[in-house]
Amino acid sequence: MTDIQSGGVVVVTGATRGIGRVAASRFARAGLHVALSGRDESLGREIAQQLRGEGHTAGFFSADITREDQVGALFEWVIETFGRIDFAFNNAGVSGNGRLADLTTEDFDRAMAVNTRGLWLCLRAELRLMSAQRSGSIVNNASVHGLRTVFPGIGAYVASKHAALALTRVAAMEHAAQGVRVNAVAPGPIESDMLAASEATVGGATRWRALIPADRVGRPEEVADVALWLFSDGSAYVNGQVIAIDGGFTAT
Repeated sequence: MTDIQSGGVVVVTGATRGIGRVAASRFARAGLHVALSGRDESLGREIAQQLRGEGHTAGFFSADITREDQVGALFEWVIETFGRIDFAFNNAGVSGNGRLADLTTEDFDRAMAVNTRGLWLCLRAELRLMSAQRSGSIVNNASVHGLRTVFPGIGAYVASKHAALALTRVAAMEHAAQGVRVNAVAPGPIESDMLAASEATVGGATRWRALIPADRVGRPEEVADVALWLFSDGSAYVNGQVIAIDGGFTAT
């Protein structure tokens, strides 16, 4: 990746599995200092240690992004440990399976708490810090389900991802004058535990492949590389945008 600020600090939420784990490694290899966060402390510390063993600068902080106090503690740790924050990949998310008429209040609230409220809590902290230093680039990991309602049976997830895109656009508009850019990636089906788990509920990769012109599911690296471009100077005039990474699905 060219034109990336080598030595810059990136925060990655949901960094212990799937896209987040791969992205953290990709960012480190691009020369960024990586602050990882997630709820699995043992796994998170193992990943950070592995990255340090490869010669990268990395640390882990366990946080539940639905908790305001824990989000606050996460970003205090980032500043204390790394001194600043240049980039953020807000990746943490959960599924929300069940038809709307059948969802429990608890299931709906969980999807919104992580995918929308948790995203906002992280965004708020990032925007405050980046606006004060008058620079920064934030990438929110949303979903093509925020652009198109693809399958029935995941209504809470769809609603939360539409909200994530709205937060992206508002944040971009409100903070552009402070030198902060906010964009989103909207992955289609990506190799992950979440996609594998969806096989039993909405058809997973099997159902998706019939809808994708590329006739395959994506790889986590393909999402990470777009996020890296959005961090770079090569995307300096890109703000408030949603980039679908979906093998051509949204073009159909």
